[in-house]
Amino acid sequence: MNEKTAPAATIEETIGLWLRRAAEAINGIDTAAVARAVALLSAVRARDGVIYTAGNGGSASTASHLALDLQKPSRSSRSRGTRAIALSDSIGLITAWSNDASYDRVFAEQLDLLGRPGDGVVVISVSGASANLIALIETAREREITSIGLLGHDGGPLGALVDAAVLVPSGDMGWVEGAHIVLHHVLSYALRGQA
Repeated sequence: MNEKTAPAATIEETIGLWLRRAAEAINGIDTAAVARAVALLSAVRARDGVIYTAGNGGSASTASHLALDLQKPSRSSRSRGTRAIALSDSIGLITAWSNDASYDRVFAEQLDLLGRPGDGVVVISVSGASANLIALIETAREREITSIGLLGHDGGPLGALVDAAVLVPSGDMGWVEGAHIVLHHVLSYALRGQA
């Protein structure tokens, strides 16, 4: 049977294929890279530093969710939790910096004011090439702020700039974004276990 005469896949077959591809993306993540990220974030928390998160689009939502999970669910009987703020949450600040400076500066300007040496920042990006996240990491480096990247495919330019890059080895936006959600929960749970 050739493609023209092959029967269409059932919805169950299509769903099965999607789930297999999602699992492949997650299974391709280097656990040693995740362990490095956990160690760096654990050190920030031990210093009572703040962990800032940022992303664009769907990754902004993941950044917000990560900050939430670092603050609240990472608490345990041994730990008060992690001080965390999502830089992508304030629409007022984002539009102000966009309007008055440039969209490329919306996160960097916030970190320049709020960040202190010993803090941490987690950027979340499928491409690893967002100019505003690159500017954020450049500011982090200038301010001696630890940086982690949850990135897709080969990490893009951000992969070479962050202190620890965790790559989801896929070029598909959906699989990478889905894996980033899994990773943010892994980071949260691992940090809670480090308390």
